[in-house]
Amino acid sequence: MELKHWIFLGMTAIFIPCAAWFGIRYRWAERLLVAGAFFSTCYLIDINILSMEWYRGDTKGFEFGITDWMIITLIIVMAKSPRWEQKRPDVFPFNATLMIIYFLVALASVFVAYVPVYSAFGVFKILRAMAVYWVAYNYLRSEEDLRFFLFILAAIVAFEFALVLLQRASGIYRAPGTTPHSNTLAVYINMMNMVFFSFILSDRKPGIQKYVYWACFGMGTLIVLATFSRGALLVMVLCYGLIVLLSLFDRARGQKFHVVGLLFLLALPVVIKVAPAIIERFQTAPEGSELSRHQANDAAYAMAGESILGVGLNNYSHVINNTGYTRFIPLESDRGIVHNIYLLHASEMGWIGLVVFLLMIGRFMLLGVRLILRREDNVISFMAIGILMAMLALWMQSWLEWLFRQTYITVQFFMLAGFLAALPRLAREMERRQRLNQARRLWLWWYQTQGQRARLSGAGR
Repeated sequence: MELKHWIFLGMTAIFIPCAAWFGIRYRWAERLLVAGAFFSTCYLIDINILSMEWYRGDTKGFEFGITDWMIITLIIVMAKSPRWEQKRPDVFPFNATLMIIYFLVALASVFVAYVPVYSAFGVFKILRAMAVYWVAYNYLRSEEDLRFFLFILAAIVAFEFALVLLQRASGIYRAPGTTPHSNTLAVYINMMNMVFFSFILSDRKPGIQKYVYWACFGMGTLIVLATFSRGALLVMVLCYGLIVLLSLFDRARGQKFHVVGLLFLLALPVVIKVAPAIIERFQTAPEGSELSRHQANDAAYAMAGESILGVGLNNYSHVINNTGYTRFIPLESDRGIVHNIYLLHASEMGWIGLVVFLLMIGRFMLLGVRLILRREDNVISFMAIGILMAMLALWMQSWLEWLFRQTYITVQFFMLAGFLAALPRLAREMERRQRLNQARRLWLWWYQTQGQRARLSGAGR
């Protein structure tokens, strides 16, 4: 390892125990760690141990960084802090079985991979993302926590918006924000757009948060427009429409129609302004890109049938460039990664890996559907609608992209999945508190009634 790696590992050895000490003893420090952990997912400061930056795969080393520092610290805090003695974090949260199977299939692919170390890079990234999921799932315990998470997402959107403005001002046509590519940024922000749109349609709680939701929804939409990602633009419009329908299904109120009408009026000048550039983007798309996609898809199909576990996680790029599979893609410049996350899974983890992947993500989406069908018209259904549509936006665009394998999107998906999985527990807690409040009100009414009777009887004597 290089000197920078030893320095970073030394900083890790100092930060984690010191931050854990503060987090165990002080709630403000724990809250600061939560904010830092989830906000840091928008600006990943990592090192690649055993770095192979020249490799064209989705992971180029054993990535480890500041987000991992805080996630590990939070796991220690939740295990050791007296504040968590009554909460008892779940070791095996919702969907843990399928997630473990997915991890084990990825791990098994290391042993059949053309280059095992490339697969090991991908396995380590999955493990990191699952740690984020575990913390997100176990930390969300109250409506206060949920709204705190929303403010963290708002900070992410505001940060990306400021950076996109700077990039556009410097002459960058398709702004990437903090992410590796503008398409990545579009998918990343689109997922948060769905959550904020769901809340501005339905949330009636007074306070500054509603203005924050409106601001973030506007900034997020403009960010996606600034990326000129054709797929993201189409998916964004479609999912916005689905959110309106699901929100009306949850509870049809006049407020929601007013919001939709207001959004339509606000969108008109923006559409008129950016429509020419968007139309030009669709018209000038390179024709060769469609051919290269088909060639990459054919190669992925062939790799999927090579063995029960494919060619090995994170090995597609190596195999398409260094084996007989080069015959599928004549141009070397097109031999990157297949732009279809489902075929990428099939080629690298076999058809069994694809099936496990679909079952895992499908169970999360099924949970979202079940929560929406309860029609509770509260923060549970608002969040469920937003995250379900965020996932739908990701998986729709994944027919034409492999972005789920990029660390930004991988971590964000598991973070939102953790929030979604925690909603049933949050619903039970809210129902319990509601029953307690009703019992307190009933007891107070009985107490006041008895007091009035006592006063009346005393006055009668």
